Amino acid sequence: AISGALAVGIPEIMMVLAAAVMRKEGFAELKDRFGRFFKKYGPPERVSLTRYRVGLLMFSLPLVLAFVGPYFGGHLPGYISHRQVWAVVADVVFVASFCVLGGGFWDKLRALFVHSARAVLSATESDKGANHE
Repeated sequence: AISGALAVGIPEIMMVLAAAVMRKEGFAELKDRFGRFFKKYGPPERVSLTRYRVGLLMFSLPLVLAFVGPYFGGHLPGYISHRQVWAVVADVVFVASFCVLGGGFWDKLRALFVHSARAVLSATESDKGANHE
């Protein structure tokens, strides 16, 4: 029921109702307060290379597990008998990966859904990529 309500758009409807009740100024103030809180305690814009690689591993492993689990799950210890536990742990690791990857990754992920977005690499980053090939 909860996931159905979220899919239908209940959060958006509640935001519109909150804006109507609090008026434009009150809603903007509340939005600013939440923005400042998440800016202060949210993920950093840039992270170290090691942290980024760990985050990518955390991001990728649950996706790979979800893809190959039905085929090779019998080879993983306890996968067949405890699928729910494996699924919950994979979901937690996947969500935690966004915090580990930092704010720059959010922008990259968002750019996947923007048709006009283009990848722009700095000269040092493109040189590093060329040296590894």
